[in-house]
Amino acid sequence: MPRSSWTRRLAVASLLATLSTAAAGAETPLRIGVIEDLSGMYSGNGGPNMVLAATMAAEDFGGSILGRPIEIIGVDHQNKPDIGAGLARQLVDQKGVTALVLGGASSVGLAVQAYAKDRKITTMVTGGYASQFSGPGCSPYGTQWVPSTGEFAKAVAATVVQGGGKSWYFITADYVFGQGLAAEAGKAVKAAGGTVVGEIRHPLGATDLSSQLIQAQSSGADVIGLANAGPDLVNTIKQAREFGISSKLVAMLVFTNNTVALGLDAAQGIRFALNFYWDANDASRAWAQRLMARNGNVVPTMGHAAAYASTLHYLQAVQKAGTDDAAAVAKAMKELPITDGFYGNPHILANGRVVSDMMLVEVKSPKESKSKADLYKIVETIPGDSLFTPADKSGCPLTGG
Repeated sequence: MPRSSWTRRLAVASLLATLSTAAAGAETPLRIGVIEDLSGMYSGNGGPNMVLAATMAAEDFGGSILGRPIEIIGVDHQNKPDIGAGLARQLVDQKGVTALVLGGASSVGLAVQAYAKDRKITTMVTGGYASQFSGPGCSPYGTQWVPSTGEFAKAVAATVVQGGGKSWYFITADYVFGQGLAAEAGKAVKAAGGTVVGEIRHPLGATDLSSQLIQAQSSGADVIGLANAGPDLVNTIKQAREFGISSKLVAMLVFTNNTVALGLDAAQGIRFALNFYWDANDASRAWAQRLMARNGNVVPTMGHAAAYASTLHYLQAVQKAGTDDAAAVAKAMKELPITDGFYGNPHILANGRVVSDMMLVEVKSPKESKSKADLYKIVETIPGDSLFTPADKSGCPLTGG
């Protein structure tokens, strides 16, 4: 439904969760804003379930902190940086929000993080996969909870090159995330001994990718690397099957909802990397089952898990610091262990980058799958320290990188 004013974008009662205790009811709430794509092309990756995940973290923490009730406010940035920045200003100025969870397009998240940095507001990036969040665009009050383009590229490209996929041609979404993913994947391919023979770009939200696929097919490359995500990725894979070249595709970033949208018949055998899979361990299973019981059995994505984990960790840091002051909270977030249990060997670097082990997974065949949520088999666990860029080499000016 179109939104005619900033007020209507903010005042969405169904996305406002107020969690309070009787003792804390008279106090000013601690408010956390979730600036997310709630209705557009990336809403399956994050969307309302991102707000739900953050709400669950607040509930699990106890609903109040330092004698104050906790509120989670979800707003829809529509994948437009100017709208995202405007919503951030309203949340801070009118609602008194002291922390922002950022999902959806990386371009929006970077605009919001730049604003939040100037205002000394905590940011937790849970749906932005561009490396700039913990690189040149880093904030002393920011953390990036999902892997960036470099980690996905390293985890996948080297394995494919070593398996015989020496020459690559990229189909790239033409915005900051896609461009960064193609660039990082190209570096990883070359470092592994392969070559990049070409690239073609497409606009965000493209529905007809036939010309891009024809160009990729004509290149003669061993591998067609997909530097896109969400519906763009789904459309590319579906249309590649029509051209008979789906066996050449390698995807760097696949969300769980993309696999569901494709179906196991179309997606089976595709390999890619994740830092979270709902069925990976006891903690992830228990949490995912609670989330799915509240969202109509929608399988959680990396972003949903990151929204829960980051919000919980933020609240723990506020408790430790005894304040919601962004500088004090940032210090506490880096000092405290990450306790949700979702991730392997997690820790936060000086530039705000959350490092954890990653999993190389393969989509199961319909025969292998035991339920609608049983999507992947874990092929390999890759130590995070071997994939993530050290803070002093990230380009983050806070660390001299």
